[in-house]
Amino acid sequence: MKKDEDLSVSQRGISRRKLIGSTAAVAGAAALAPLACSQPPATELGEDGEVAAAAFPRRPFGSTGVEVPVIALGGGSRFTDAIPDDEPAADLVRRAVEMGVAYVETGANYGSSEPRIGFAMETHRDGVFIETKVGERDYDGAMREMESSLELMRTDKIDLILHHNLRSEDQIDQVTSQGGADRAIRELIGQGVVRFRGFSCHLPEVTLVGLERLEPDAIQVPLNAVRYPDFEADVLPMTSERNIAVIGMKTCGHGYFFQENATHLDRKDRFGPPPEAFDQPDLPSAEDYLRYALSLPIATAVVGMDSLYTLEEVVKIATEFSPLTSAEMASITERSQVFRSTGYWLPSV
Repeated sequence: MKKDEDLSVSQRGISRRKLIGSTAAVAGAAALAPLACSQPPATELGEDGEVAAAAFPRRPFGSTGVEVPVIALGGGSRFTDAIPDDEPAADLVRRAVEMGVAYVETGANYGSSEPRIGFAMETHRDGVFIETKVGERDYDGAMREMESSLELMRTDKIDLILHHNLRSEDQIDQVTSQGGADRAIRELIGQGVVRFRGFSCHLPEVTLVGLERLEPDAIQVPLNAVRYPDFEADVLPMTSERNIAVIGMKTCGHGYFFQENATHLDRKDRFGPPPEAFDQPDLPSAEDYLRYALSLPIATAVVGMDSLYTLEEVVKIATEFSPLTSAEMASITERSQVFRSTGYWLPSV
């Protein structure tokens, strides 16, 4: 295992307010009932004082009969960009698994993410739930992507394949056609290579169509306290009613809800918060957003892991989690409205 300093991109002295620039956990409607966690009443610690994997809370993954950790290691740009070298990044994945974050999220077009995960899976595959995504909409393209993902991640089985970022009903038509990508996923499920299927989406109205047409085991959507776009009004009630697993992302706006990240955005004018955002007193903290996420009926919340420090703090928050009250959730929503125009996942206007 590498020393902590090999993995730590963030300063260890920063506060929890500054912690999760990468958190993609979920925030949302107080009207929805919190989902309980499977976890022991007291946190179990290993001999070195770290949180033991057995103590990490888990939740049912929809109707699949599987339970997953309430936090997933996000393998997107927060992971690939913050850690420049492959072996320290793989070490971070290994450490996450050892601490109980045994859900790893990635995508076929996430650059170095799948190979890095593959290095970690050589020694830490057992008990890990792997999610990846296919961006190709046709059968042949999706099959090639999935075969590549299996090879790069050095595994013979992927737990969840998602159609990546369905943007329109036309794309749903494409993937569900005879020559579409969904047939490729279903074939690999039939062969026992893939366990579950679903899609990710950034638009509530398209998500609702996808829920009807694709009948997924799981979906991944951006859910955050500003409720724009709002997946809480219609999408979460439907997934709860149908017992479809929800994977939450972008709860902290890809890190843009925090000043130390937003001030360094290359595309600040388009994706960043308004200049006056951080003049507002009592903005929600990273811990607020993450606890808000875990108070919703989701299976897991994706957190883009950029350092060992972030991992350790997220694990601490998750293991100490207790559901927020409706009033507390409403307060976080109210205090986050200044970020309503923030985030590259927002629909075009």
